[in-house]
Formats: sequence, structure tokens, C-alpha cells
Amino acid sequence: MLIIECDSQTLAADGLNLGTALARLANTNVAKTLLRNKRIVLVKTSTEEKLKQDLADTLVKYGRFRSILVVGHSNAVELQLTTNDRYRWSAVGNWLQKFEPEFLFLAACRAGRSEAVRDVFKPIKTLRQVYASPALLHKNQTSPLAVLIGMLLMQGRIDEDQSGALRLANYVLTGGQLFRWKRGETGPGEEVKAHAWDGVASLLYRGSWDLLESLFPSSKPAP
Repeated sequence: MLIIECDSQTLAADGLNLGTALARLANTNVAKTLLRNKRIVLVKTSTEEKLKQDLADTLVKYGRFRSILVVGHSNAVELQLTTNDRYRWSAVGNWLQKFEPEFLFLAACRAGRSEAVRDVFKPIKTLRQVYASPALLHKNQTSPLAVLIGMLLMQGRIDEDQSGALRLANYVLTGGQLFRWKRGETGPGEEVKAHAWDGVASLLYRGSWDLLESLFPSSKPAP
């Protein structure tokens, strides 16, 4: 798996450097045992020139990646790919297509809107599925992405029933929305249905909450 952490210093300051956390987890003894022979590579972006060089070096050294995780600040139109530059999702797709991924995970706000996903699919002919939130993505709503990534790395596939149950539970427990898009679902003739899902996402968005904390509040010692 290739992990690209966009404008990593800003993400770290915001406590949203999920890519770094996953890379560290992958280097633990337990993870190395579970993910035997799996390659996890982290690229942190700062400037466009450094990103170009880092991606070129990564491609030469490792070749293609079956899955890619992109972590960054974004909206339905563009991604803050480097410190000073925002790129449209179509441009992000162009950056990623050389790695020929089949699965793409986007830990970024509104990256799961149909227009963003459509723009990513177009240049990446090998891409089969995209997992991303169509709404604002809060820190406590990102855990299912890590679980799905672990499922893919360990099993070689993502079970649709388990994925659906996980994503539903995430909404119930945290308010987090995580859509799974397949290539044909955003293609020609699917625009109306895709926009309908955007509308559903807007209706469902109610911010972030912690249902377990509400039901079982942690007790604090008396002063």
C-alpha cells in the first residue's frame, strides 16, 4: 500500500496525520506478522517539486501499488496536495494513475462526493473501488478506513457484507459517512443517481458524536 500524507506538517498540527499513524502501526511486530510480505510505503508531501521527486523515486523502487491511501484537507473539487498548492481531483487522479491502483482510500473531507470520485476514476483505468466520505470527515470517524485497509491487506479483498455493516455502524456510533463507489456508479448515464447519493449524504450529515461515550460516560474521580 502507498500512503500519501498531503501537507503533512499541517495535518500533524491538526492531529489528523492518519497516514503516519498507520505507517507506524504497520511497523509493529504484531502488524509485521499479520501483514507478512505486504509493502507499506509512506510519502509525506511539502512542495510540488519534492512530491514529484518522491513519487518518481517510489515508482522506480517499488513499481505499482494495488491500494493507495490519500490523507489531506479537501473539498468536493480539490485537494490540498502540498503546502502551497491545491489540485483538482482530476489532477490527483493523474498523479496516481502511474501506480495502477485498484483500491483508493481518501481520508479527506467531501472526497466521496460523486463529482470528486468521477474525476478520480477517469484517468485511473485500473481503479475498481473508492472509499471516501461525502461529508466533513472528523477525526473520530476515520477508524473504519483503517479497518477496511487492514481487511484488504490481510485477506486480499474487502467483503461487501462486512464493509457495509462496518460503515453503517460508523454512522450510528460517530455520525461518520463512508461511501464505497465502484467505477460504473459514476460513469455515463449514472449522473442522476450519483447526485441523488450526494443529496442523501447532505441530509444525513449531523456533525460528529460519540454514542458509546453518551451511553457509557467515563467516570471521573471525585475531587
